[in-house]
Parts: sequence; C-alpha cells; structure tokens
Amino acid sequence: MTPRDAVPLGYLQDPAPVKMTVPAGWWRLRRILTQPGRQQISAELFTTLRAPALQVEADLHEIDGHLGFPLTAQMRERLRTAEPELSFVAPYPTVTMEQLDRNPKLRPWRASRVDLARAPSATYGRLHHTDPPLRSWLDPAGDIQIEILAAAATTTPAGPQDRLALDLPYRVRHEGLVALSGRSARIPARIDPTSDTALRAVLEDLTTPRSEPLTPRQSRALDASRYLRRLITDFEVHEGSRVAIEGPVGFPHSTGTVRRIDVRPSGEHTLWRPDVADLPGHPWNALPNRVMSTPAERVLPTLMAKNTVVGGPYAPAHLVYGALISTVDDPASRGGTVLRALTDAGTLTYEFQPVEPDQGPREISATDVVPVAGTAWPDLRTLLEARLANHVDLVAGEHLITLREAAPVVHSPTGPTLGRITPVFTGDPALDPDLLAAPPPAPELDQAPPPPDLFIAGP
Repeated sequence: MTPRDAVPLGYLQDPAPVKMTVPAGWWRLRRILTQPGRQQISAELFTTLRAPALQVEADLHEIDGHLGFPLTAQMRERLRTAEPELSFVAPYPTVTMEQLDRNPKLRPWRASRVDLARAPSATYGRLHHTDPPLRSWLDPAGDIQIEILAAAATTTPAGPQDRLALDLPYRVRHEGLVALSGRSARIPARIDPTSDTALRAVLEDLTTPRSEPLTPRQSRALDASRYLRRLITDFEVHEGSRVAIEGPVGFPHSTGTVRRIDVRPSGEHTLWRPDVADLPGHPWNALPNRVMSTPAERVLPTLMAKNTVVGGPYAPAHLVYGALISTVDDPASRGGTVLRALTDAGTLTYEFQPVEPDQGPREISATDVVPVAGTAWPDLRTLLEARLANHVDLVAGEHLITLREAAPVVHSPTGPTLGRITPVFTGDPALDPDLLAAPPPAPELDQAPPPPDLFIAGP
C-alpha cells in the first residue's frame, strides 16, 4: 500500500499562499515582487528544512509549464490575489530540472496534501477533480495531451460576424508532464469551445512557429507535436479515420473507426467499427472484425475521444461488473475493475478489484472515483452468466443495470436473489445492435464483400 506524503514541521509553519507535499518533500509557491503589470511566481522545492533544493520562477500563467505538473484554477487564484513578497535566490540548489522531470517523487500525486491560504486542506487529486478542463484530448500516438482550460469572452476587429470571440487558454502535456501553458487560441463566439473546431484552433496555435526561448521540455513537446498539423486539415474519411455518425431522426450520434470504404451503385458506404463494440458485454466484443455500414454522407471526421459510455444521455445511472474506474485521491490504488455496485439509503459504493497486483477487492464510495469505461451488457442473463464464470456471486444490496433491464439484489430464504426486474430503454443501436428492426447479419471484414446494397447494418 502506498503511504501518504509525510508532512514536515516546516510545511505546517510556512505561511505561503500555496503549499503542497510530494513524496520526497514539499513545494512552496509565492507571488514575488517584479515590474508592474506582471504576476511573477516563485516555486521552491524543499527536501530538507534548511533551504530550497530547487527554485523556479515564471509568470503565473506559465508556471506549471516550467514545473511539469498542473496547477488548478483555485491555486492560480490564490497566487494572483496574494501579497507580493521579496524574492531571494536559493544559495545551494541540489535538484536539477532534469531530475524533476525524471523523478515522480519530486512532483505531487493524487494523494498529496495541498494547503491554500484561507481554505481547508485538500488533496491534489480532489482539487483537480473539481476543476476539470473544458475538453481534454490525447493524440493518437498517446504522447501529447491538450487541455482547453476555459473560454473567456473578448472582442476582435475581424468583422461584424466575428466581432465577439472567445479566448481559449490551454495547457499541453508531453509524456505526462506539463510542457506548455499560458498560451491561448481564439475562436468566434458562436463556436462551441468544446468542439472539434475549437480543438483545431488550439492545434493551429500550438504548431505555429514561435520565437520566444524554450525550455528543453518545451522543445521536446513541440518537436513531438509537429505531425499534429496534418490533423488540422485532414477532413477526408479514409481507412483508420475517427468518425462520428449522423444517424437518422431518433437515433443518437455514434463514434468509431473506419475499417473500409465500399463503393456501390447507390453511392459510397463506410464500414466502421463502433467504439462501444469493444466494451464488456457487447455482442461484438469477441468479434473484432464486425462492423456497421453507413452511407458516406452520414459519416463525418472527428477528433472526439473513444466513446466509453461514461457520460452523455446513454450512460447508465451507475457502473456494473466489468467497468473501469480511476480513483480521485485514494493513496492505495489508482483504480481498477468494478465488481459490484452497492446501494444503501441512496448512497452508492463500488466494490472493485484494484489494478495493483498485491491487493484484493475493496470498496470505495462512488464520489471518490472517476468512471473510465462502462459496459454494454444487453440483459441481466448475460451479465449474470459473465459474473458466474468469474465467481462474482450476488450480494444483497447490489443494484444491477444493463441496456434493457435493471434489478436490485435482495435477501431470500435461499440466499441473495434478483428483486423486481424493471425494463430499461437505451435507444442506441451501436450499443445494442438488436434494436435495429430485423437487422440482417452485420458484415465481417474477413469475409468476401456482400452483394451491392443488400444491407445497411447501421444507422
């Protein structure tokens, strides 16, 4: 079990507006005196009580790009309103920026204690949980993460249609470390700041050449992001494209990956694999080549992340067996697989199997987890069969929910059993392909192409 950070005496006594522990010591962040109009921050790492082992100074909105770990809006506000103090130079720094990048014990983690002036102590994970970005996007290679932090109204002289605009401050992580912060992209006010259009504007700003000096971490991040420029202008749908499906009236939008383009007498069709087909319980989970076919005019390129059914109108009320979670600030585990959802007087608790190999199942409040991936069990029978195969028995107090049915688990003379079963309507044919009226067999990519226009196995 991972222990919480130690809280040294020097930490408790220091009056700094922002302090946080790390496994190897603690950080003190203060606003320091500088030229008018600037908000300069000094961040100091203490590994002993004597003097800072590392000292970093930067503008308020750029400081987390120098530190490598993100600050929340609440932390930045405390620093912005703090009284400036005199700066001093640490006489004997013993930690380098390269060591800060390489050693996670020098950076805060989910269970690190954070103390903000005039506020109760909190954890680093909890503060970030309550301050999510407007949109977070991870590039296909998994190296670059872009977070649009906010949308601030502004004006621009670009013309009467675009006179009102939005500034989008954003943050960039490279290989998990914050590399860039303090920059903003601008979009017309009529554009949704969480949309692909907004993300493309950020990508355009990120990949635009700049003249200001860069830290080594920032240089590596910009070098790794060069290939992202082609995503800005890639509006073609081709094999491997991430796409959103524009369904007929009454059907939801779905997302997936293109497997093949078919040209037929009636027009071009796109064969695509729904994201949700890979979820536990989905009838196509064990059929990796099963795809849907949709007319090309209903298929749009997208930068949206893979849909894991943990948000939106088609997400269930809670998670069930097979779902994945991460913890907000639990020091013992970073997350795991849900085994049971237990309800008691309106309180929801998950029993889960941690990803850490040395731990057994344990319980955690639903308010202390972040759903990562849901499930697509079509009915209770399928769910119960999967649980039985993995020796996850029923426990009184559970509540089961699938795409079509839900039921509590209650006491009975013979042991825990299902209570009253109520119907559930999910309404998403990508999640539940049997919703399609008398659907013909969906195509398989490893089979010969079907005769033209004999099927449309999708919305």
